[in-house]
Amino acid sequence: MHWIPLTLGALGALLLVLAPGAELGLKARPLPQEPLACLGETRSLIVSSGMPYTPVRVQGHTGFFVVDLGADGSAISPGTFLGGAAGKAAVGAGSSGGNSAAGAGGAAGGAGGAATPVPLPGSSDRFAGVDFFGPWAPLRLSVQDHSGIRGPLPQAGLIGTDLLNAHVITLDYANGLLRRAPAAGFCSDGELRRAGFLPLSSRDYYGTSGSALRCPASPRRGGCPNIPTIPLRIGSVGAVAQVDTGYADGLRPPSMNINRALLQRLERAGMPLIREPGADLTLSSCVRGAVERVLAYRLAAGRAVELVGSDGGAVRRLPGVTLFLKDSPAAIQACGGIGTWSEPAAQLGASFVNDGTLVVDPFSQRLWFRGGLKPLGAQGFRGSLDRGQT
Repeated sequence: MHWIPLTLGALGALLLVLAPGAELGLKARPLPQEPLACLGETRSLIVSSGMPYTPVRVQGHTGFFVVDLGADGSAISPGTFLGGAAGKAAVGAGSSGGNSAAGAGGAAGGAGGAATPVPLPGSSDRFAGVDFFGPWAPLRLSVQDHSGIRGPLPQAGLIGTDLLNAHVITLDYANGLLRRAPAAGFCSDGELRRAGFLPLSSRDYYGTSGSALRCPASPRRGGCPNIPTIPLRIGSVGAVAQVDTGYADGLRPPSMNINRALLQRLERAGMPLIREPGADLTLSSCVRGAVERVLAYRLAAGRAVELVGSDGGAVRRLPGVTLFLKDSPAAIQACGGIGTWSEPAAQLGASFVNDGTLVVDPFSQRLWFRGGLKPLGAQGFRGSLDRGQT
């Protein structure tokens, strides 16, 4: 296999030479880590802005979807597929010439029919013709506009846990692969441990669609958010943390959100955080016109965030973490999230796991992690383009 390093300029140029309807394979350059066959079938994975993307075809159109463990519902942005105007503009922004973007959009678009994916007649959010690890029956996808999201790749949608939790999913950043396996035939604990993986519990927070989840730290009514959530520790203070691969924290990696309860627990334990007012953010919310001010902090020297394994030991220990306080005001409490939780909780940015391999097992309600890649550069981009399998 011939590997071509992928730069922003090369993306538009290489897409230009693909024939209409050709499959796109975007892969990370592999390290000498032998993939386990028991992790299952594969498709391409690329890291852009720190987040894992995979190409998905909908009605013959190709778009790049974020594999978003922090979302329990999947979404589509029809205008940011490669054949759409926004998709062309996004590719063009990273290409060396304006003509390349137009050609890329035309080459990668659908095989006739509408210029972008369209919902079924009489529906606003049900889409037929979705191909993700093979064809799916019509899916309900939240229609969103991702044209304002800037980055090396146009974001055409999100693959949430509603489409992931029937299989064991592996985000193999080290080899540029997204993998999927059924419970039967998946790796044994011994195989995973011998390959260097360490387990973390997500019990009561993430499971198959039929699982009885309690999410004890969450006040959400009407069911738990089915999001992988693991133990976290800072010094002597413990909490739970959502693993959010769709949280782009490339500007200040690694970053994580915390709630008021965790901030107060740290202060009572004699570990006050240090304010970083220059990094404060103002975020939009699910309520029209309502925003949330998010305050930035950092840990004192010598402190680190630990991801706690099933045996109580630290699977990862990361110093230099930026912490953003999510303290949701009353106007946006209905939006949910850790800012509404009364128990100490956090939300991990994508960079907490995108330098290794992450296995997400809804059947045993565990995650497994193995490190293995150098940190991403400032652009949060790693990959190369191969015209093989997707």
